[in-house]
Amino acid sequence: MTIENLMLVLSTCFTGTLVAIGGIITFIYAFRRKNRLIFLFSAMWLMYAVFWFIDAAAHYFYSIPLMALAIIPQLIGVPCIIIFIELSGKEYVSPIKISILMIIEALVFIVTFYVPNNWEIILGYGIHNRGILRITQIIYLFYFMIFYVLWSFQTWRKAPADLKRLTSYLLFGSTIFSIVTGAMYAIGTFIRTFNAIGFFVNGIGAFITILVILKDPRIIYILPFKAYRILVVDTKASVALFKYDWAKAGEVEENIFTVMIQAIGDVLDDILKKGDVQEIQMDRAVILITHNNENSIASVLIASKFSRSLRYGLKRFNEEFVARFQKTLEGSRKVSDFDESLKIVERVFDFVPSYKSEIS
Repeated sequence: MTIENLMLVLSTCFTGTLVAIGGIITFIYAFRRKNRLIFLFSAMWLMYAVFWFIDAAAHYFYSIPLMALAIIPQLIGVPCIIIFIELSGKEYVSPIKISILMIIEALVFIVTFYVPNNWEIILGYGIHNRGILRITQIIYLFYFMIFYVLWSFQTWRKAPADLKRLTSYLLFGSTIFSIVTGAMYAIGTFIRTFNAIGFFVNGIGAFITILVILKDPRIIYILPFKAYRILVVDTKASVALFKYDWAKAGEVEENIFTVMIQAIGDVLDDILKKGDVQEIQMDRAVILITHNNENSIASVLIASKFSRSLRYGLKRFNEEFVARFQKTLEGSRKVSDFDESLKIVERVFDFVPSYKSEIS
């Protein structure tokens, strides 16, 4: 084995190992929090780990079939992270963005397996891809990188003051992991040494991200917008049983707000006979409502935008609230009896940053 081949194999194994660690950490976090979206984030890291290990084997054995096979986990991992990023800040994945991705992935797949003369076996080095395959892979990488860097930038921009330092590290690591690596890979088309350098750089970016996640796993799931307030209301008595603010949301008295929500629901139900109100959309805010008619309560969440993550979180919060206070709800329902709801908020909405400085 030559030095050049050794560096290539070591760099891919090094990066694969670090990316696998990141995937395992985020998978455990998702499993413990029962958070389906984080599973998508961990799937990207785990698939990329498989890609790097197959890539290392291809260079070591000078195997073109193995190098072609390595593209499969990559084609699985990239949609996972893009769907994660989209659903973290929105209700649905953009059909335009996902369609563009599918077209690019189809081109990469076709060129990889059906277009000849795009691979070169170089003794003492490994497998070097070239031609149209190299071009489509670079386009594919940069399309993924744009999403990844913008996600980390939005995370940094929206993070509260106490998390700014950590999110700065995340942005730095993500930039190295994506943009810098992609640039190295592009240069590697002409100067092969930059391929191994780029792979090591990718591993360093992954390592920085891992350190940030270990420090505070919530970093990877900060919303690109603000959640303001969550309320639990008694729909019969029109009384707020619990309130918690993440950010300043105005000084409307809770019970007046509760009466208003209940009145809107009653009027619409009388007119339309279509059931409970679940969402109220405004120009710069949205109100999400989850009902439990058996116990005559509703959980209300106010945010600047809505997303699948918030809707799922509100549903889970409502279920855990009812399970925790089932006996209390059957009694007098004093507001002070529900103070422990804060623990449920902290557990279920651990991805929602608190802007306490705005509330004081």
